[in-house]
Amino acid sequence: METIIQQICINMVEKVLKTLKESKNLSLDIITPQIREESNNTCLSIVEEYIKYVNLEMRNQKKDRKSKGLVIKEKDVDRKVITCLGELEYSRDIYFNRVENVYVKPIDSIFGIEPYERICKNVKADLVDKAIDNSYEKSKNLVGLPNISRQSVRNAILKSNLDTDKSMVVAEKKLLKELHIYADEDHVHLQKPNKNKGRSCQIVPLVTITEGTENVSKSRRRTINPYHIVDSGFDTSILWKKVDEYIVENYDVDEIKKIYIHADGGRWIKKGLEDYDCKVVATDGFHIKKYLKIIKNAKSPSCIKKIERLIESNCKDEAIMYMSELCSDIEDERVQNRCCNACNYIINNWEGIVNRYTLDIPGSCTEGQVSHVLSERFSRNPMGWSKEVLGKLSVLRVYKKNGNKIDSSIYSNTENEQYRDCVNKTNEKLNWSIFDKEKFIFDGSSATRILIKGIGSNRSNILGS
Repeated sequence: METIIQQICINMVEKVLKTLKESKNLSLDIITPQIREESNNTCLSIVEEYIKYVNLEMRNQKKDRKSKGLVIKEKDVDRKVITCLGELEYSRDIYFNRVENVYVKPIDSIFGIEPYERICKNVKADLVDKAIDNSYEKSKNLVGLPNISRQSVRNAILKSNLDTDKSMVVAEKKLLKELHIYADEDHVHLQKPNKNKGRSCQIVPLVTITEGTENVSKSRRRTINPYHIVDSGFDTSILWKKVDEYIVENYDVDEIKKIYIHADGGRWIKKGLEDYDCKVVATDGFHIKKYLKIIKNAKSPSCIKKIERLIESNCKDEAIMYMSELCSDIEDERVQNRCCNACNYIINNWEGIVNRYTLDIPGSCTEGQVSHVLSERFSRNPMGWSKEVLGKLSVLRVYKKNGNKIDSSIYSNTENEQYRDCVNKTNEKLNWSIFDKEKFIFDGSSATRILIKGIGSNRSNILGS
């Protein structure tokens, strides 16, 4: 095998040099793709030869095989799998395991290839990484490998098994006086079963934990160390449990004096972190202005100033009476209903609205967090999702937004240590000395050296000058 690999490498070098020599245009945009293709093909050939060698060695290790109860049932069964280098074609033997009474394919297990797997894990991870920000069609085109369909991208997402708990813990707990948590949800359209007509929507809750905000410019601020959390099953109780775990694992809870929850007043948000006495709910300023504007359009701008004065002085009973009078004076039924809904929102979220007006709290960005983290991929453009893909991809997108890398670790590793001894014995037999550079020994008394020296001293006579 070593000689074959050496010849493969020599052939590649010859092809690369030929490409450089015969190319009429030496633009890097032209020659580098050709060289990369040759390199990939060469690497594929080397891998194929190595797999073939391991397969033959295992076939020849009869004593070791029989001690494990392995009996050959079929030789050189072909298989194809798409790798980052291209499509790999190889042959392997199928064995019957008498101990476990099952058919096994040791070569597939050794090289970590799942049964019926057509695409390698690192390629699938690359597809998922691209699908986090792009459509299935664009994702497969960006990966740039043949024989990959949009369905393959979807399957790669569904087969992922991401462990987000590992990314939640830092080396040392931080000492902070306050945390700011932004909670909101995205509304994503779902595909109905059997492509039936009609609307179906899934709420995707999102919680972002930050350490406050800082100035970027005079008119722009950003959150400090944001960490986003979603749940693949869209369960808000599990979501808040994850938030609690993140806070406990990463911060000294005894040092935290205030945990501000910025939100629009949803019921699932009010139930969050109930065990924390330092929790302070602050209603999102965007929603406060939105409902105050509805009241203003229904009555007059002057009534808004009075409502804001009542909020600042925390006079809830007086505000209820005043807003009841406002609604009763409106004659148009539709306008009255809109105004009543707006007034009910203010009353139902009174504590959070008072906190927003009276406490020294930085501005809320709940809508912005949802827009950039979820809506940009799931709901901003007209598209429909399945619940399974939406749950998986939302977790993967948040995982990447938190600064983590999408790689083959999102899939379970299937390498079987049972055959490790066979691989070790195979590698011990390999002899790579043919790749060692031979040392040139200079011999001044050799016949060749004497002849060259003689020609040099008589050059004038030989050349006739």
